[in-house]
Amino acid sequence: MTTNPYQVLGDSVPRMLGRETLLRRIDRHLSKESPDHVSVVGPAHYGKSVLLRHIADAYGEDSKHYLTTVHVDLRHASITSDGGFRRCFADDLRAALRPYRPGVAENLDPKDDSIHELLDLVFDELAAEPARVLVVFDGFDHVLARADLTRTLWDQLRTLAQKPSLQLVAGSRLPLREVCRTEESRTSDFWEIFNSTPVRVGALDGDDLRAFMQPLVDAGCTIDESARKEVEGSTGGVPLLVCALLRRLWDSPAKTSRLSRQDVDQAAEAVFREEPDIFGALWDDCDMELRADLATLADAGMPRADLSERRLRPIEDRGFGSVTGKRVHSACRLMQRYASAQAPAIADLKRLLGSPSGFETHIRSALEMRLQQVATPRTDSELRDFVSRAVRDLDDNPELAVNGVRGIANRALTLIWEAELPPDRTLPSDWIAEWKHAGVNFPDDRGKLPRGYGAQCNILRLATGTRVQRKSRYVTKTTCLLIDHLQSVGDFGQHRGDFPETHVTLGFAASIVLAAIALVESLTADLQREQEPDPKVV
Repeated sequence: MTTNPYQVLGDSVPRMLGRETLLRRIDRHLSKESPDHVSVVGPAHYGKSVLLRHIADAYGEDSKHYLTTVHVDLRHASITSDGGFRRCFADDLRAALRPYRPGVAENLDPKDDSIHELLDLVFDELAAEPARVLVVFDGFDHVLARADLTRTLWDQLRTLAQKPSLQLVAGSRLPLREVCRTEESRTSDFWEIFNSTPVRVGALDGDDLRAFMQPLVDAGCTIDESARKEVEGSTGGVPLLVCALLRRLWDSPAKTSRLSRQDVDQAAEAVFREEPDIFGALWDDCDMELRADLATLADAGMPRADLSERRLRPIEDRGFGSVTGKRVHSACRLMQRYASAQAPAIADLKRLLGSPSGFETHIRSALEMRLQQVATPRTDSELRDFVSRAVRDLDDNPELAVNGVRGIANRALTLIWEAELPPDRTLPSDWIAEWKHAGVNFPDDRGKLPRGYGAQCNILRLATGTRVQRKSRYVTKTTCLLIDHLQSVGDFGQHRGDFPETHVTLGFAASIVLAAIALVESLTADLQREQEPDPKVV
């Protein structure tokens, strides 16, 4: 039996179906005499990676415009620095060049400390031929989300991209400058080299849907017009839903006969009932505002005038809704059913926290519930009491809640030193040796823990690995950062008279209390490891 051609989620990239309009647009950018660098933008699960993989393959096979193509998958690359990005790029480029220019490829050693200079030389050599390489970067979001990449890297990449031998296609969920996680990276001119209008990947259009159904036709299935319309109405052209529906139809007995509207309805019902993860993935990629709009559309639609262009665009682009006259209606019956099921929770959330007065009324209850969630029987009762008191103070006096934060931080430090140090609070000799060897200054009281809580925070930073090797046995860097934050706020709270211009709002105080609750969770987990038996001890 022929393998089912419709893939839903999974860890591999399926072959592309449809998208001819997008491909023609991209080809116009890449095939002209002075080609453009292209930005491809679209939400998760809408086929960006499929499109980018197809582009890399299509232009890498006997292309009259490009010597070869390089597909750099930033989604799965372990990149944590500028150097890591350069090595990843150089490694993939060398592999792509080796069949065509082996001598040039051998000049690229990803482990060389001067890898940027080597990349510069390679593209200069290719430009002299002349020859051009197309580099497809998939997943800028992923690498920027977990890596501390600097403006220097992007400025260097811009210098390379200005050479006639290098052409870029970059895929991301948001426009490239919005992907940057630091203001330093955002200010690089690298983001300006791409064509000003991104290629947006959204829902499938009518031609795309016909291409998606073609494998069924090729397998001997006759699809009448009512069935085609039912596929479009059920899925809204959302690629993930189209694939899930057609996968079911492929495996059904009707595949070898005439496919009817009833067959599509039955398959859609099975998808909705048996594959909730698909809808959860689509829903989770929507922000709160979009979810609320989808819940409203699922009920009875809404006037077009009630939606700004900013709110309407993602509804239409994702295939969830469409404008008819003066109203916006759901365009995807499967997602409409899912949104209807979520509507009560959305309504409750909006009612409780959707307005400033609602936030002020209910934030204390939300924080109390969160504290109940994270505290365990092993949580120190005194620490929990300190945090509970701060939560209660939010209603009557937010400033009092902030003042109480110092007690939370101090109690946490006491618990830490009880776990990490001997009863006399002597600092371990290997800690001191490590810090002296590293040449760092540290406060101590003749080899013992200093009494001041600020100085103790300095000791904790070193013990958990700031500028030196980590020495703490149980306490993690997360706990240290939270204590550092709360200790600083506690100092502010104790010296409010020095800052008469500052007003402690409920929102500010609530954010501090939430950090205190996070400390309860993190420290409880750390100290639980102290109480567990050492698996090495028999």
